[in-house]
Amino acid sequence: MTLNKQQQSTSIKRQATRLGALIRTARKQHSLTQSQLADRIGVTIPTLRRLESGEGSVSLHTFLAGLSLLNIEDDVLHYPIERSSRPVLKIPSNEKQKYASRLQANGINSRDAENAAWILSLSGQQRVQLLKNQEKEQKLCGIALR
Repeated sequence: MTLNKQQQSTSIKRQATRLGALIRTARKQHSLTQSQLADRIGVTIPTLRRLESGEGSVSLHTFLAGLSLLNIEDDVLHYPIERSSRPVLKIPSNEKQKYASRLQANGINSRDAENAAWILSLSGQQRVQLLKNQEKEQKLCGIALR
């Protein structure tokens, strides 16, 4: 089943809203104010509000920092956000360059396109491990958020 662009957009907005609600609920369960969480993540209060409302303008890094700080990253990253019959997008390793070229044709810069294609060639478990390794590297370099 292939979704058209409008259906994809609606689905993504719905998922982003759910993720924002999860972060808001976890923040409240930890008895943190928006100001306290924003300070710990290293963002402004308006950015945290956008995160909690599910706006797409919030960076993936900020989103992951919120999940990590609230200790809910495993809950969110290990389970599908929306249960459906659609599989997680995964491309065969030998199709990475072709996929990257398609992304570039749609306005994505070449390095981002190549990185996206590489990540999509990984399994879900490998993707989660990649994020965890990245966080460890950031801590070692002194740029971690907590």
